[in-house]
Amino acid sequence: MTDRTTHLPGNAVGVEAVIMQAQPVLDAFYDAVVACGRGPPFKPTILVAGTSEATRYDPASRAVILVPYEVLQPARRSAMDRFAAIGTLGLSGYGQYTEVFNNLLVAHELGHWLQEVARTPLNRWQAEYEANRIMVAFWRDHPARSPAASTETRLANFVAQAPNTPSPMPDNAGISAEEYFNTHLADIERNPMAYAGFQKLMVRQAIAERPTPTFCEVVAATWPK
Repeated sequence: MTDRTTHLPGNAVGVEAVIMQAQPVLDAFYDAVVACGRGPPFKPTILVAGTSEATRYDPASRAVILVPYEVLQPARRSAMDRFAAIGTLGLSGYGQYTEVFNNLLVAHELGHWLQEVARTPLNRWQAEYEANRIMVAFWRDHPARSPAASTETRLANFVAQAPNTPSPMPDNAGISAEEYFNTHLADIERNPMAYAGFQKLMVRQAIAERPTPTFCEVVAATWPK
């Protein structure tokens, strides 16, 4: 199968850096899924956006949509500086952004691709949590693809928070995190800090899972034969 990388219109900067970060992850992830005994009907591609938007897997284009640092708005660049400052890798805002959004989380978005080709019926919490389990298992089983540090250090960098950061869940919510997330999803998605808080919560849970699942085990759970 021939790889195909496409650039969305309007992006003239940062494209090659995004591709260098993301394409090896996509290739390794796809090959690992095949090695786990699954036969995907297609291989996803990388689309590099020309405007600041959400990193995501897009079923319509069958692609992971990634955004170069160079097109981020100033407020988001400042947020990345703060994210980097509390991280564990000592990166700049630029380095933190490319490490997290154009490399580490590519495996999360490919988890959504795997859910699509497996036709797995999931609510939104389940889809996000399982994509994070898939990401954690992938990087643990394929650390050679890590450009920055060990997998556990990279995951710790991602979930790091400033001291006294409040929980994304309100005190005494009276319901599970899954139920709260699904019920209040629209409000959570409008609040980037709240959404990031839930993603970090999910990744922490995936990191702590025992016994530690292999990548093929999470693939089998997502796509039973």
